[in-house]
Amino acid sequence: MTTPAPLVRQVDLRQLAGFARRLVDTLRQTPDVEVLAALRVGVHAHCPQCQLRLFGEDMLVLGSGQAPDPETSAKLHRLAQGFCGRQGCEGLFYEFTFDPVPGVDWEHVLADTLPSVEPGAEEAPPAGAAAEARSRRTRRRVALGLAVLLVLLLVRHLMTGGTIPWIREPRRFTADPSTLPRLGETNVAPPVPAGTPAPRTFRVAPDTERP
Repeated sequence: MTTPAPLVRQVDLRQLAGFARRLVDTLRQTPDVEVLAALRVGVHAHCPQCQLRLFGEDMLVLGSGQAPDPETSAKLHRLAQGFCGRQGCEGLFYEFTFDPVPGVDWEHVLADTLPSVEPGAEEAPPAGAAAEARSRRTRRRVALGLAVLLVLLLVRHLMTGGTIPWIREPRRFTADPSTLPRLGETNVAPPVPAGTPAPRTFRVAPDTERP
């Protein structure tokens, strides 16, 4: 007897959580089938972009209807939100393989859980995937550019003594001519702390006799 060939399907990540719920519900309604065992043996998936794998136990958690806590499983939390489970991956769909399981007709199960697809559609990404991927890349590049600009402004702020371009110019100090000693005078006032507006007094230096 020939063993049925595995079925391969692509699932849009935005529909993954709903697909997992429908898949689990359909298997629960299948007579003489233990859901977790069928998922472990028959369901495998991976991201074609980053190769992150998804297993039957993961589908059971996603099919519970509650988004997993990010501290418990960051991968499943991201998948429940419609993103690839690997942080930073921009993949838009997962490729599922359904291996033969006794008592499970995957053709029938998938007909009830996945939207109908045209022949050969499994090889193509979901509609609008390329545009959405470009949009994500553009947003990421803009955010990165803004971050670099802020760092450069901060470096300039520190290197120029705390000035902010176009907002606050460097402070320039000029001396009051009335406070400068005249030729032949010596400052006899005691030193004062910096920034204290204290007057300075001067006296005429005594003449020295020439030999």
